[in-house]
Amino acid sequence: MKPWVMVGAGPGSLPRIVAEALAVAGTPLAGYLDAGDDPQPPTTPIPRLGETSARLADPRFVVAVQGPHRRRVCEALLEAGAELPPLAHPSAVVSPSARLGAGVILSAGAIVQQDAVIGRFTVLNTACSIDHDNVVGERCSIAPGAHTAGGVTIGDAAFIGLGAVILNRVRVGCRATVGAGAVVTRDVPDDATVVGNPARLLEQRPDRPAAV
Repeated sequence: MKPWVMVGAGPGSLPRIVAEALAVAGTPLAGYLDAGDDPQPPTTPIPRLGETSARLADPRFVVAVQGPHRRRVCEALLEAGAELPPLAHPSAVVSPSARLGAGVILSAGAIVQQDAVIGRFTVLNTACSIDHDNVVGERCSIAPGAHTAGGVTIGDAAFIGLGAVILNRVRVGCRATVGAGAVVTRDVPDDATVVGNPARLLEQRPDRPAAV
């Protein structure tokens, strides 16, 4: 069985999610590689392997970097020829007809239904669900307990908050934020933040820099 190597660590939740998913699956985790300007050790005991560039021959990588630098680290690995397959907790459910992009991570209990497409580097958190025929862009974060109905489109770098619900065929724009518990009944513009039930526009900031 090919071992995995985790890129990036620190005290955040994503390194622990990755380590636990691999442990529950009985898949070997060789250790972690430093990433970023201020690398920190994980709170879970994992062997440190050194700098990111030192072990590109390892067969499978999973990027546990959180925040705006996640995309940069993932793309650098892919450009170097590294393998960056999706990683799903064993309790996640993924339809055979769904498509997951490079670097996607599914936490425990996440569900991806028929013919859904999940873009590169997106993270689906605990017990969220992406229903049939959804298209989720790159670098999105879907918070725990968030749910989409059928035919939803979510743009690149969008954030869907804890327990939010998005109704059928609604489009959430690029870099948009859907607040915790919001019920989205109509399209959300790019760069907008919506909150409430039904969701209403809180702000729109088209001038803010795109995620890197």
